[in-house]
Amino acid sequence: MSCPVPASGPPVIDTRPAYVDYRNDAALIAQLFSSYTHAIQAGPASERSIMPQTSGALAGFSGVEQEIRQLLESDEADEFGPVRPTDNSVELARKTLFQLVQAGFEVPPVRDAGTDHDGALRLEWQNGPRFLEFVVPRENHAAAYLYYSQGDQYNLQRDLTFNALRERFNWLSA
Repeated sequence: MSCPVPASGPPVIDTRPAYVDYRNDAALIAQLFSSYTHAIQAGPASERSIMPQTSGALAGFSGVEQEIRQLLESDEADEFGPVRPTDNSVELARKTLFQLVQAGFEVPPVRDAGTDHDGALRLEWQNGPRFLEFVVPRENHAAAYLYYSQGDQYNLQRDLTFNALRERFNWLSA
């Protein structure tokens, strides 16, 4: 059996974030797995009491998810360019942020969600002078990144692993 190969088009480059290497967090994984297993066996009422950290994280993520869904319902383009993000950029944004939720980390409410003139999906957060923006380009071959700034200091972060994301959101919240 062979896999289908696209006939033409740009080369496919995997821009998905690297999956988290939890080998050093074996105790955390065992604890989460045990909690999930017990909650599934016990039913919905138990899920809320056993996994409050994850429940709060899911609640925060649902706000981000709602912002993304609204973008998907917008017109495809306007006079300035693409407005609706691509399905691929939305999927990458969800997967990238959901790894935080899986570990019980609460993603703060999005200040603004939209697309830029190139159609890149942009999710923005701000805490006082600290600004964080998650950018997922429209093109499948372009890598997603974080742009962050405080005053006249700014930088890009291309590392979207769990620890890197957690550190950047902790920086935003500090």
